[in-house]
Amino acid sequence: MANARAPICLAAAAAAACAHMTAPAPRPALGYADYAALYARLRAGEPPKALEDALPGLAGNLATAREVSRRWWTDSTPYDELVHRAILDDRMLDALGIPHRVDSGVEHVPAGMMHTYGYLFSQLKTAYGLKGKRWIESRLDERLGLPAGAFSPRPPSGEFASNVTAALSALIGADFRPPRAAALKPRARSAGAVVERVRWRRPDGTEVDGVVRTHLVALGGAPGLVSSDSFLLIYELELSGERRLVTAFPVSADFARTLERTKPVVDAAFRPRFNLYVDPAWVVLERRVEGFVPAR
Repeated sequence: MANARAPICLAAAAAAACAHMTAPAPRPALGYADYAALYARLRAGEPPKALEDALPGLAGNLATAREVSRRWWTDSTPYDELVHRAILDDRMLDALGIPHRVDSGVEHVPAGMMHTYGYLFSQLKTAYGLKGKRWIESRLDERLGLPAGAFSPRPPSGEFASNVTAALSALIGADFRPPRAAALKPRARSAGAVVERVRWRRPDGTEVDGVVRTHLVALGGAPGLVSSDSFLLIYELELSGERRLVTAFPVSADFARTLERTKPVVDAAFRPRFNLYVDPAWVVLERRVEGFVPAR
């Protein structure tokens, strides 16, 4: 019987070896020059579908990102307050299918789409580099204990915005389950968060209670990476019990320490940070800062 099975086993082994030899090699990560070229193509009028030679499935992925953003992210402003310029202008927002509107004189966009695909395509130069640096250079996925490329538009599995949303959700203790997200389990854990409880009054007189959390997550290392960033900052807004992401980006240990030194205070001085959009017509009635609350 053993001899009878041997040819079958050998054939199976040969087939497996052959399949391994013919499997496509992982595609190298795209760099700054690649995204600059893709930006130029969009600017010249090519639709996302045409860019699928470089980013397979881009058109469908943008549709997924739009839905993920609608369900689990808030809105952000597409404007850099330090550079005083648009991160992406309306023409490029339209090219990527990122919805945008103006309320109370302020333009706003879905933060999930903007802070993933929008930032990758942005060519705005800032003192901290291009907006896409967090996805192109920082290797946040690896530093959170995830597969390389999980936070990219060419991930080994899943979809870019869905993967980012699922991972951030796990890190802040939420329960988001976006479609097309890979089964990601970050090894990092939250160090704690600055908690601000805010009450606004809308123009119609109704009052809205919210919680704004600025989370810090310690980042691990990655082979060959030299970086001054030690933590991942995750900014979150909760309104009426519904938690929504705003943004996430790496910060230095010095920046993290300033957050950790935040003291409790009660005032009416809340100001949105990190491109969070809150309608300017909403009047801040009270802000209660709990200070930095360490994770349990």
